[in-house]
Amino acid sequence: MQITETKKRLIEKLGVFFEGQGKTPVEARIIGLFLVADQIEITLVDIQQTLSISKSAVNNAINVLLLREEVEYVTKPGDRKKYYKSKIEQWMTHVEQHIEKSVEGKVLLKEALEQRIKTTKTFNTALKDMIDFMDYVQSQHKELFTKWKKLRNKS
Repeated sequence: MQITETKKRLIEKLGVFFEGQGKTPVEARIIGLFLVADQIEITLVDIQQTLSISKSAVNNAINVLLLREEVEYVTKPGDRKKYYKSKIEQWMTHVEQHIEKSVEGKVLLKEALEQRIKTTKTFNTALKDMIDFMDYVQSQHKELFTKWKKLRNKS
């Protein structure tokens, strides 16, 4: 697989960005590679060679990305290799899942607020504001997606 120097630099920039989002360096660079590669489906060997990362590190990162459902693999008739690809088409589902998972966190935050002493007013207010914002986001996200889809279909 051939990647230009410009694309290699972009993969690194994307890698740093995704590390900031909680990904490991290898996961982050693999995601970056999927975003800039000309091929949609990439083998483990191609990932390893293109990113100059050990086979075990690539394998571990791919397994995590598979578990998180950020990538998937496909096979081709007559070819024993697995080809990995980004599930970028599922981005909206991932966002919705993230918002829904935050409900659990919000419940725990509410419980924590109930257990706090009342004398820490500034802290308690900030915690309540965070909970209220989470409530607002959860109540608005479906409407935002609907509006966005309508706008997208107009163009």
